[in-house]
Amino acid sequence: MRFHLRERAWHLTEDFLVRDDAGQAVFEIRGKFFHIGDDLLMFDCHTRQEVARIKQRVLSLLPHYDISRDGVRLASVHEQFRFFGERFKVEGDNEMIFHVDGDIWRWHFTVSDSYGNLMGEVSRQLSLFRDSYAIDVAAGVDVPFIIALAVVIEMVKEHHEEHEKHEKRD
Repeated sequence: MRFHLRERAWHLTEDFLVRDDAGQAVFEIRGKFFHIGDDLLMFDCHTRQEVARIKQRVLSLLPHYDISRDGVRLASVHEQFRFFGERFKVEGDNEMIFHVDGDIWRWHFTVSDSYGNLMGEVSRQLSLFRDSYAIDVAAGVDVPFIIALAVVIEMVKEHHEEHEKHEKRD
């Protein structure tokens, strides 16, 4: 299944939509105002049920997020300080390690489990919509989890870009 998310959607508003190939809203992601650190909730547009929460851990040297559902943590995502190898470490609470491979900064990467099974692919080239990227989720894979992981990676990218802008001004 393919989904589309507008790049930097949360700059325009605290709420944004994830759409399918037909352009129909499938998930709504809402930010919490007046909160320390990023805190986003993902809702199914048809059932209005919360399907994921993305919460930033603020007491961390590098960006660190938890993805949860119904108060149960699904995974911990944090950036690693590395010159070579994986840039992100994604650890599921079931002790599964997820691998993010490819060019994260140019929006072309894959997500696989520790057995090498492809779970999803994120690519700007696959998107039908302008200023968006596509998230292809493999059959049988937790769709909200893969979308939440892509959102976390975009938030980390955005934090780096904001940090670079501030350094250039100083």
